[in-house]
Amino acid sequence: MRMTAFLLLLILPFCVMFAQQGSQTGKPPVDPDTKLFKYQEVVNQDGTKDILFERGMAWMRVFYVNPNSVANVMDKANGKIEGIGRLRVYYFDKDSTKLDGGIVTYALRLEFKENKFRYTLNDFNLKTISRYPIERWMNPKDPDYTPRCDSYLYQVDTVMQRLVRMLKEEMKPKTQKKDEW
Repeated sequence: MRMTAFLLLLILPFCVMFAQQGSQTGKPPVDPDTKLFKYQEVVNQDGTKDILFERGMAWMRVFYVNPNSVANVMDKANGKIEGIGRLRVYYFDKDSTKLDGGIVTYALRLEFKENKFRYTLNDFNLKTISRYPIERWMNPKDPDYTPRCDSYLYQVDTVMQRLVRMLKEEMKPKTQKKDEW
């Protein structure tokens, strides 16, 4: 038992160091036509267009701290929510201090029809003075490329995967418990 604990304590710092050096392999999916990052899927879900729209709005209130700052189109009649989302990326310096790597913006589009909805997440950019598509982080020959870029891409992919997972879960009908006492 002591030997196992000792080995874990010995190995753990190397695992942390390895993880911080950008060993992550998660990369956002690339659209074959545009060659840009794009998350998109049509999901079959029971419900009318209006009910699915309301569930989409409920998800916005759960996922975003301030959904009104994200959504700039909330069109129930046409079954559409559009907006610009933001996420912060980080890196660790040589002293393992967590530092700000910048803000990535992305376009969010939710579309609702009878018994289905579609989400689209695309147009990923690092917030700078001018437009900086994060697809540049995939190119090691780019002058701005650093090994941190792999970690940034992993962070973006992780947040987008979580966003999609939570969206699909929130779009399911809620079961109501009967209060039988």
